[in-house]
Amino acid sequence: MRSIFLIFFLLMASAATQDVGPKEVWSKTFGGPHGDGFWSLQKTRDGGYILTGYTSAQGQGSDLWLVKVDSDGGLLWDRAYGGSGEDVGYFVKETQDGGYVVAGSTGSYGMGEERLWILKTDIDGNKQWDCILGGFVSSLGDGGWSVDVTYDGGYIVTGYTRSFGTGKKDLWLVKTDSEGNLLWDKTFGGLEDDVGMSVVRVADGGYVVAGRTASFGAGGDDIWLLKVDDDGEEVWNTTFGGVRDEAAFQVIEQKDGFALVGRTESGSESRRIVLIKVDQEGRELWERNYSGSSGSSLQPTADGGLLIAGRKDSEDSGRDALLIKTDSSGWEQWSEEMVAEGDCIATSAILDSERYFVIAGISSPSRPCAEDAWLAKFAVVDEGTGRNMSYIEKIFKDRLRLGV
Repeated sequence: MRSIFLIFFLLMASAATQDVGPKEVWSKTFGGPHGDGFWSLQKTRDGGYILTGYTSAQGQGSDLWLVKVDSDGGLLWDRAYGGSGEDVGYFVKETQDGGYVVAGSTGSYGMGEERLWILKTDIDGNKQWDCILGGFVSSLGDGGWSVDVTYDGGYIVTGYTRSFGTGKKDLWLVKTDSEGNLLWDKTFGGLEDDVGMSVVRVADGGYVVAGRTASFGAGGDDIWLLKVDDDGEEVWNTTFGGVRDEAAFQVIEQKDGFALVGRTESGSESRRIVLIKVDQEGRELWERNYSGSSGSSLQPTADGGLLIAGRKDSEDSGRDALLIKTDSSGWEQWSEEMVAEGDCIATSAILDSERYFVIAGISSPSRPCAEDAWLAKFAVVDEGTGRNMSYIEKIFKDRLRLGV
């Protein structure tokens, strides 16, 4: 395994805060020479981390990959699942029994080239069951992007289907019991492409889905937010966006509504990261835009703010991982761009106490046709004292230095 080659961290929030920044605690890459990546990261009850994504072998497509590491990033085990086709895991969740459930897609099993795949394992990554759903479409048929554990011990998955529904792609919502038996599935959409990217169970027992729609809204792809009840019946839906393209990649529930993160092209010549806050009925409370190309992950912080992980694209440095910390109203407090040789994107980020954050993603070195799965842990550090700081302390110190 190779150590990732981060060159430096560019502090973007303010020149006045240059003595306060993230310090790498450890950084690891995983995989072989033919292409590997992490799409999802979760902290586990034992203090370690579980990740899913893909691992590739020369001439053999990719396998869905499940990787378990300890709190220091040390590999405990990894498992590859799949066949001769393209198989990938997009989201992983720890389950009530200590095991893991993964949502993704498979090109190795079922009929057609791509099917929605739900995989359940025990605590050691041994497969317990899987559920493969889809029809007969031969190319880019069906897939799962997100999974959550339901109150009854089952699972809710969102993604897309070309096999069912009314359009090219329809948003697909699938509910199973704890053993992977299908309880119901629903499609939502129109004549164009509509995709569910993130699903969460909500306090009232229903589910909220975020994604994108080309069938409804103002034009191009718009952000799409839907609320359904426990039986999958629509309660409300709303779109956000302009005449160009928008998409949402993660939604989380908060006490006063929902927050969702993604990307927008409307109102600007380039893509920006967008963060939207809505109330419990899906009505917009505020929208914030940030410098960057796409926001892929959203986590609440202890001070009531939010941590966004994503990427920033540029002609000079390619794709770089990006972190943005906001206050409770979405105003940016600081941001960090991780500049590396080649491309480096953050696909998922979590808080590990108030003083640390962990990032997973994909690192592409300068050599062609190769990707590494990347995992790193950082602390917010006062460079003057060398002391780890909480996010609240960092923001307070920044304000003192700026005289605000």
